[in-house]
Amino acid sequence: MVVFSLSANTIAPLMTSIQEGFEISVGKSAIIPFINTIGVLSANIIGSFLIAQIGIKRYLSISFLIALAGSTAFVFSENFLILLLSVFFIGASTGAAFTSLSTTISHLDKKYQNFGMLNAFFGVGGILAPIITSYFLAQNLNFRAIYLIYLFLFLLLLVYLNTSKMMGNIKYEAIKLLEAFHIIKKRLILFSLLIFLFYSGTEISVITWAGNLFVDLFDYSKELSSLLLSYFWITFTVGRFFTDWMNKKFTELKTIIYSSILFFISLGFILIFQLPYFFIIVGLAFGPIFPSIQKFANQKLPSREVGLFNGLSFASTGLGAMIISTSMGVIADFNMMLSFSVPYLTFSLIIILSLLLKKDYTK
Repeated sequence: MVVFSLSANTIAPLMTSIQEGFEISVGKSAIIPFINTIGVLSANIIGSFLIAQIGIKRYLSISFLIALAGSTAFVFSENFLILLLSVFFIGASTGAAFTSLSTTISHLDKKYQNFGMLNAFFGVGGILAPIITSYFLAQNLNFRAIYLIYLFLFLLLLVYLNTSKMMGNIKYEAIKLLEAFHIIKKRLILFSLLIFLFYSGTEISVITWAGNLFVDLFDYSKELSSLLLSYFWITFTVGRFFTDWMNKKFTELKTIIYSSILFFISLGFILIFQLPYFFIIVGLAFGPIFPSIQKFANQKLPSREVGLFNGLSFASTGLGAMIISTSMGVIADFNMMLSFSVPYLTFSLIIILSLLLKKDYTK
């Protein structure tokens, strides 16, 4: 989870360097997260149907192979087209890995299904990625070479996965297309997928365009912007480590509602008073939301359906990022402040959906 997070979260702090290196505008660079999420979306839609049939371990191995392709392409990306190809593979590998790992956790005994802990290690990668990026920028090193490190780590993990006995290749009877549609129509799954879409789309968008907000609008340096992203990931990870405790104290759905309100307040301080350090509190607010809805839905679904659900949940995150991140990038070309008002709409919808689910399961 850490290594896949490094690969996924290095793109955001590199965004301004990519814009300069390839001589592209903010609006044109909006295609980068768009292509990345197309990769996530593709891997998870395909994986949601294949994972039961080919097995969890085999699908995780495929994700490593795609990651190797993406890292290699990024290292040698001398033109924008190759960069976009690499970003697609990076997204696909991340989506496939998260589906596999989440499905593995959902097959444990319920008392061990700590989705907050699993996702916290995504935050660990998020902490390290801007630090690594900041070092490369400060040393005037080629930013493409960062992915040479990730390529080596992916190769080591692929070898370890297939030479150790860390996990079995759990399989189920394949879910057919018509049956899948009937499963998706369940209110629990549909509302959960929409929460994933609005939350992840907003999270990725805020992270992606924070650099431009701080550098272009608030006139901070790229190095400081990168460090703010690192601080964000520290509190984001802390929030995820405490998610299980919050779920037990408040319930999963109340955790989502309280975290959303905290996000509203923090983003307001950033935009109204131009206090970028409140971005750290945004990380704390974001942390518990994803694992809370993931745990809530996974524990109420039959084991055979969780692979499909986890695949579609990450596909919905990709779809959300594709729509919301691209929209915010295009709006930012005209008005950066207006762009950062979009999250208020998406998180209002998250609160409404959470309240509806809460009503369903407290009857």
